[in-house]
Amino acid sequence: MENKAHALAAGAFVLAVAALLIGLAMWLLRDEVNTVAYEMVSSDAVSGLQPQAAVRYKGVAVGKVTDIDFDPTRRGDVRVRIAVSPDAPVGRSTFATLAFQGVTGLSFVQLDDEGGASAEPLPPGPNGPPRIPLKPNPLGQLTDMAGELAEKVGQITDRVNRVLSDENQAAFSAALKDVGAAARSTQQLAHTTE
Repeated sequence: MENKAHALAAGAFVLAVAALLIGLAMWLLRDEVNTVAYEMVSSDAVSGLQPQAAVRYKGVAVGKVTDIDFDPTRRGDVRVRIAVSPDAPVGRSTFATLAFQGVTGLSFVQLDDEGGASAEPLPPGPNGPPRIPLKPNPLGQLTDMAGELAEKVGQITDRVNRVLSDENQAAFSAALKDVGAAARSTQQLAHTTE
């Protein structure tokens, strides 16, 4: 009888702990925050951006990325869905960029306004949620321009090499010698007229 009582107590304890763990998991995973859904579409890569990444409005955390997939209306474009606090001042003048978190390579969505926050709400997008324009960040623009920049640096290097060629150096040396000779002649002429 005593073994059955111990087994019953142990079983009750295991069930109670399991119920507490399930309750704790449900409490930790609850998401009762009221949010507004928005989406952004980009033809550029969204490298480093992952679901659950932060969404910040002028540096203040206001939401998170909920989904990243391809836009069904524009083939090849990337669609990013975000959930933003209704308190965030998102309006018609709001735009988004991808910013990087330190040296990790992970990205987050940075929201900002052009010329001040607009109180006018965004209209619904073609997929339902309003669309916030996603602009390329300056680092991404610099990366896109790297090939063009390298080509221009190559052209400048070629021109400098042409200016500093052996022939031009010899011509420059000869011109300096001629200027020096003319200066000496002028000086001698000035001494003889005195």
